[in-house]
Amino acid sequence: MGESAAGARKRLKNLVATTRAVETAIGRVRRTLVDYASEVAEIKELAAVQIEKRNAAQQILQDQLVDDPGAFDPQRGSSANQQLEDALAALYRLSVRRQSADSAVLGDIRAAVATTWEVDPENYPSDRAWYDQAGYQYEIDDALGYSADDYTAEEIMDLFKRYPGEIFPFDVSVSSSTFTDGAVFTLSDTIIGNGSAEPYETGDVVVTTTGTSVKFTVISDQYFDGPGSTIEFSVVEVDGEWVLRKTATAVGANQAAALGAEWAAEQTWNVQADNLRDIINKHGDR
Repeated sequence: MGESAAGARKRLKNLVATTRAVETAIGRVRRTLVDYASEVAEIKELAAVQIEKRNAAQQILQDQLVDDPGAFDPQRGSSANQQLEDALAALYRLSVRRQSADSAVLGDIRAAVATTWEVDPENYPSDRAWYDQAGYQYEIDDALGYSADDYTAEEIMDLFKRYPGEIFPFDVSVSSSTFTDGAVFTLSDTIIGNGSAEPYETGDVVVTTTGTSVKFTVISDQYFDGPGSTIEFSVVEVDGEWVLRKTATAVGANQAAALGAEWAAEQTWNVQADNLRDIINKHGDR
């Protein structure tokens, strides 16, 4: 009877925590959509002004050059042409601003989804091109040189979470100084070599954690792995020794990047494991 009551309390506690998480996510998405709607409305208002200027300039040029070329006024024509160029430039800037707003709202929604629900990566909203539809998986273990006699898995993962900038062998800019649930990190220079890396080498990921793991979920469209792709870094025991395991599932990946993904990942994560060993030696309590 006591065990049943304890189990019921545990289930109720988990249900309350899940409900609160869902409510928080819904509130975050609602605020994101309100801000997005305001931004789009402002862009449309500014665009309407520029469209009016563009149309007026085009009409002047048509009157000057087509309807009555004999009465061409160079000064008026030059002024109209400048107005047209300025209006088109302004419309281009507004289109870039709109694309940025679209990307931001998608990223925020994906981040809320990733930190609240378990969603199949294939079901994430995406705007990938036809040549960015590859997929791959891998699991890579790197021994850390320590056992349970030295540290617990939680202690090692705590160090991993506290020093992201020193552990990862590529640029990491953060919304948080450590790996915490909901933190968004921008990863840069993540592809080995040059050539066709841009724009695929930089992207945003949102973080979810457990006591022994950190998981990245891609929320950017312009990255070599598509939105919803995941990689989990976990400390697990293999043959009596702690290893740092990397478990990746990629969807909507760039075709060229996917071909050498596992080889490139091995090079990158080997360096990461070396860096983590250094952090353990430097900051560990043993």
